[in-house]
Amino acid sequence: MKIKTVEIKRFKSIYELTFSSDKLSAIVGKNNYGKTAIFEAILVFFGKNKLENKDLHMHDSKVLPEISITFQQVDPEDISLLLGSSYDLDHAYENYLDGEITITLSFKLSDNKFNSKYTVQPDNIRIPPRILADFLPDIRYISSIRNPSDNTFSKKNNNLNELMSLLFDDENGDSIELNGHTFEIDNIKEALKKHEELKVKSLSEELTSRFQNLIGNTSLSINVQVEQTEIVHSHETKIIDHDIKPLQSADASFSLLSSGTGMQSLMILAILEAYVKYNIDKKFILIIEEPEVYLHPSLQRKMINVLNQLSTSNQVFISTHSPIVVSQLNQHELVCIKKDKGITQKIDSDPTFIINELGIRPDDIFQYTKILFVEGPDDKTLVESIINKLGQKDIIDSSLINSLKIVDVGGIDTLNFYANAKILNAMNHIHNSNYQFWIMVDSDGYSKKEVQSRIEKNVSSFSNIYNQENLLILDEYAIESYFIDPSILCNLFQGLDFESTKQLCEKYFNIYKSNLTGLGNSNHANFQQKFKPKHFFDTKQAMFYKKTWTLTDDEINTLEKTQCQWSHKNIDQYIEKLPIEIIQKTKMSELTTNIKSIFAQLKTNY
Repeated sequence: MKIKTVEIKRFKSIYELTFSSDKLSAIVGKNNYGKTAIFEAILVFFGKNKLENKDLHMHDSKVLPEISITFQQVDPEDISLLLGSSYDLDHAYENYLDGEITITLSFKLSDNKFNSKYTVQPDNIRIPPRILADFLPDIRYISSIRNPSDNTFSKKNNNLNELMSLLFDDENGDSIELNGHTFEIDNIKEALKKHEELKVKSLSEELTSRFQNLIGNTSLSINVQVEQTEIVHSHETKIIDHDIKPLQSADASFSLLSSGTGMQSLMILAILEAYVKYNIDKKFILIIEEPEVYLHPSLQRKMINVLNQLSTSNQVFISTHSPIVVSQLNQHELVCIKKDKGITQKIDSDPTFIINELGIRPDDIFQYTKILFVEGPDDKTLVESIINKLGQKDIIDSSLINSLKIVDVGGIDTLNFYANAKILNAMNHIHNSNYQFWIMVDSDGYSKKEVQSRIEKNVSSFSNIYNQENLLILDEYAIESYFIDPSILCNLFQGLDFESTKQLCEKYFNIYKSNLTGLGNSNHANFQQKFKPKHFFDTKQAMFYKKTWTLTDDEINTLEKTQCQWSHKNIDQYIEKLPIEIIQKTKMSELTTNIKSIFAQLKTNY
């Protein structure tokens, strides 16, 4: 279940504002434009905050706020339970065929208190708050104010602790080793419950005897029952300062909650990275204000990359006015706002306006006339490494290498690419088409026709620079795909058996292709979460590969040998180490063919 649209009326600086949300949605605007007001309205709807006098629009209590949220991908059974006995499953299917439901929160002022009322539209069916609480998805909120004095950071319920709890797997099926024996957690709980039942049975008998003595007859008895047995852990996160000696000193560690904004922002990034890496599946909506706050530009890019990965399985809302963050986002992911005469308003997400409003700058491309755009830093490293390799072997003209500028724009749908393309288009108009550029992109599991259509839509206004022949769409999902080959892996890494590695690679691609066949946009996020080639090199729990990829223990062992030696930071070293014959006889030949094509054009133009 995800949020499809949000409609806010008469809340703080918002008179009336409606926006549609994506898997990742960014509220974009300058300071004091009303970004926080939007999130606070959502938190009031979810019952995380209470409506207060300060939330009234223009401090007017005559017409109170109203917040409506439309949810999509809702199971009809959940809709039926929400609506109650008057709406059985057949009615839910009939009236909510598309799995969408709109819930409105309104208020009445009585005895100086704001009384809330939830109704389902358009039937105006009232929903009890306790029923709604079971229906609504979990929501995690990270405010932009991250300091110890903020009351959202009380030890009992602070947003860092909420995020930290995501990393503790509370799913059934865990086991524990004790004195050389393996015990299932569920079996331990059952044994503890039986042990406790024996104790309370004796206690019941003792209490019954004393109670009956007090009342003077045996007509009543006491029965104490064990309702539930839980193994509960309480955690506190501390930072250890290794520059303070001895480390046993109390001064050598301090609570994360007492640290400053920058430290907490780093911790938030670390938690989210760990969550994504270990593929922990806990359905929730994340709202994070200004994720870039107090982070170095390189870490801001890492933060938005992690949030993008997280959004494949969990809906994410952010607010930002950082040109670095916005430059990594797609136009359809942006909700742009401004404030006019104290009223927050939504405006069109026009790329030119956003670039000018937030000061998004193109890359340093002015001294180059030949540009190759790639989607990410790993793509750039791989392409640069192969170019150098081909130059060393005289397969391409090495004297032309420095004339080609390779630019990582974070994605061809991003505003960063738009800003660069806009500059190139203008310069080509001035300098009579001296500028030339190529785009090399992964398929990301889509057909080449789909990728081409999407890209051409983005560059349709840049008639001075776009050339369809210079759009190079790769066959593979991502750059990791090109390394999933026994000849490459066994050449790079020690301890791998060629036949076992070959079997593993073939099995992965069979699984990949079978799950990709007939994949629609609605299931693409699920595919990314489970089957994308990056998971071949990620370090995930063995259970993930057993259940999702149906790998055997031997196959998992081969995979783990690969994963412990792989690092995307060493891509350039891998290419340097690989013989050119292997590069040209494996799937990497597609990359070499594209690069040779580019350099053939460069040679012609020079």
